[in-house]
Amino acid sequence: MESLLATPTLILFIIVSLFLGGAVKGMVGVGLPLVVVSMLGSLLDPRLAVALVTMSVVVSNIWQSVRSGIMFSAMRRFWPLILTFSLSTWLGAHILVSMDPSLMLGLLGVMVVLFSLLGLLQPEFRLSTKQERFAGPGVGIVAGVLNGVSTVNGPPLAIYLVSLGLAKEAFIGSYGLIALCGSFPLLLSYVSVGLLGPTELAASLLAVAPAIAGLAIGERLRFRINPELFRRILLLVLIILGLNLIRRGLM
Repeated sequence: MESLLATPTLILFIIVSLFLGGAVKGMVGVGLPLVVVSMLGSLLDPRLAVALVTMSVVVSNIWQSVRSGIMFSAMRRFWPLILTFSLSTWLGAHILVSMDPSLMLGLLGVMVVLFSLLGLLQPEFRLSTKQERFAGPGVGIVAGVLNGVSTVNGPPLAIYLVSLGLAKEAFIGSYGLIALCGSFPLLLSYVSVGLLGPTELAASLLAVAPAIAGLAIGERLRFRINPELFRRILLLVLIILGLNLIRRGLM
C-alpha cells in the first residue's frame, strides 16, 4: 500500500477515478469498477486497484438496489443467475491471487475493449422467456468469474439484461440487486485470500466517499443530459484505457 502514499498527485488521481466511476454508475446504472480499475490500472498494480474499489462496489450496489424499489420482484426473476454469479465469484477471486500481474493487465484490457466495442455497435438481439431461463445461469458464471478476478461484472450482465428488453429503471434496479448479491462473496473471498488485509480494507473504506459522491451527482444528471451521447463518449474513453492496459501487459 506504500504506492498509495507516494505523492499527493497519485492520491488525487485515485479520488478523481473513484468519483468518475461513481458518476458513471449513477447515470447509467453500471460501470463503477470498469472505469476505476481501467484508470487506476494505468498506474497501480492491478490487484491493488481491485482492492481499492471493492468497498465502493459493495456500498454503491446497496445504494442502487435499495433505491430501486424492485428488489423482491427482481430476486424472484433472477435467482438462478444470482446463485451461479455468487458461487463463481469465489472461483474468480482465487484465480486473481495466482495470476501474473502482466497477464491480468492484458486480459483486463482485452475485456474492456471488447465490451466497449460491443456497447458502441449495439447488436440487436432479444431473449425469449424460455431462453432467459437457460441463459441466465451461464451468464452468471461468466460474470462471476470476471467479478472475482477484477470486480468488473457489468458488461456481460448489462448485455444480458438489455437482451430482455427491460425499461431503464428496471434495468438499473435489476443490475443493482444482482451486483449486490455478488458483492458479499466478493468481499469475503478477497479477505480470505489475503487481497484485503487491514490496511487495504481501511483504504478501500476511505475510497467509498468519492465514489458515493459521484454516484449521487450521476443520479441527478441522469435525467438532465443526453444519456446516449454520454454513453458513446464513455465507451470511446474506455477503449483508449483498455488499449493502454494491453500495452502495459505486453511490456
